[in-house]
Amino acid sequence: MKFLNIFILLIFLNSCEIYSQEKYVEKYPNGNLKVEGFLVGKTLDSVYKEYYENGNIKTEGFYKNCEYKTNHISIYSSLQTCGRINIKDSINIGKYHGTWKNYYENGILKSVFNYHCSFLQGNNYTYYENGNLESIEFYNGGNLLTSIEYYENGFVAKNSLYTYIHNKKESRNLKTTRELEYYENGNLKIQREIIEKEKNVEIETVKEYYPNGFLKSKTELIDLEKNGIYREYYENGNVKYEGEFKNDKPIEKHYFYREDGRIDKIETWKKNKLIPLKDYKYNG
Repeated sequence: MKFLNIFILLIFLNSCEIYSQEKYVEKYPNGNLKVEGFLVGKTLDSVYKEYYENGNIKTEGFYKNCEYKTNHISIYSSLQTCGRINIKDSINIGKYHGTWKNYYENGILKSVFNYHCSFLQGNNYTYYENGNLESIEFYNGGNLLTSIEYYENGFVAKNSLYTYIHNKKESRNLKTTRELEYYENGNLKIQREIIEKEKNVEIETVKEYYPNGFLKSKTELIDLEKNGIYREYYENGNVKYEGEFKNDKPIEKHYFYREDGRIDKIETWKKNKLIPLKDYKYNG
């Protein structure tokens, strides 16, 4: 019985050592508080705060030793390490959990991020220093699904939608991005679709518009290189230029137009060399 009591006591003391929290504090040279939090072993745990040298709050949040796990999905992450000021050993920063807030030095809210066991989850917000909303992003299990960016005047600057398809061969998710960018007055500026393929290949289609709504250009890209038909337009809607590209190099016939719609010049490309074909002199 005595041996059993000692064994239970040792287990209790060991568990206290593992789970007991130690106050963690860093200060600026002027004595003002810089960081305050709690350690469990060498890992930050529970409430955490950072301050600017003027005493204003910089960051506040919560660390928790946990895993993103439901009855149908589990996502794992590892702890990260950061330097520990004035202490020789390093500490783990733990896993972000719950709501984290960041502030500008003047005290204005800068961002609000929501985490579940270190993975971004739900709506997340950033703000301009004047207090206006800068962006909203929605995450699920660390995957970005939607985002909206704003100009300081409140108009939408960009609206993006993201979808994912799991690729078993490469054991990763392939992302498709659809974006709409706007001029500061609210008019549509750019339509963009980016499709991620195997072997890190990206196929991109881009349409750019003039402020009056007419199409300015249409481009098809593979890994940021022109592939397929490329067109440019005048602000009145007429075609300005059209030609085909392969691996960012012109091929076949390329047509150049005047603003009134008449052909100005035709170029023919073969084996990366320009072969003059025909010039049209503009009369009038």
